[in-house]
Amino acid sequence: MPEKIKFFDLVAKKPFETDKYEIIIKETKRGKFKFARAKSPYTGKVFYKILGKA
Repeated sequence: MPEKIKFFDLVAKKPFETDKYEIIIKETKRGKFKFARAKSPYTGKVFYKILGKA
């Protein structure tokens, strides 16, 4: 079971913690980074958290 990660809903201005997230790797100008992507329980919008370099 994945560990819980804290995210922040910018629209509702509230933090939330979930273990229902998806790990994705994106390539940026500064290299490849690992992100966690989760849907907010408050607004239903998707928010990201940077986990580090991939």
